[in-house]
Amino acid sequence: MNVIVECMEWGSSAYAQGLELRDRVLRRPLGLSIHDDPTDQEVEDYHIRAVAHGRTVGVLLLKRLDDSRLQMKQVAVDSAVQGQAIGRKMVVFAEQMALEQGFSKIMLHGRLTAVPFYEKLGYMTEGDLFMEVGIPHYPMIKALNGKDM
Repeated sequence: MNVIVECMEWGSSAYAQGLELRDRVLRRPLGLSIHDDPTDQEVEDYHIRAVAHGRTVGVLLLKRLDDSRLQMKQVAVDSAVQGQAIGRKMVVFAEQMALEQGFSKIMLHGRLTAVPFYEKLGYMTEGDLFMEVGIPHYPMIKALNGKDM
């Protein structure tokens, strides 16, 4: 499958497609709704999507924490195309974009089930297991320049 990874603008039709995907993959299985989240606070964030056959099949959000660090959030891949390296492609794209924007670290809250995925991409757990939206997560971090944290 030919997948294109690109940035998208907050509030655009692509962003709306991304919200629907996030709701379907990340929120509904937990009995939650993306429409209860304060998505208007995402206006300053970096939004990335994966597109195949004209439709959004993956999304990823980067939130600026300070001048050197970003937080990766809301990573979702359509269940119909999981296992085809779409998540990996989005993370690699996000890291390259972060470096080009002058950031040196990305941190995230990795769901326990996703920790091996992030570890394969060079992220390390940093801290103790904690609960978020009712499921276990680990804080994770990666230095984009390959140097120590």
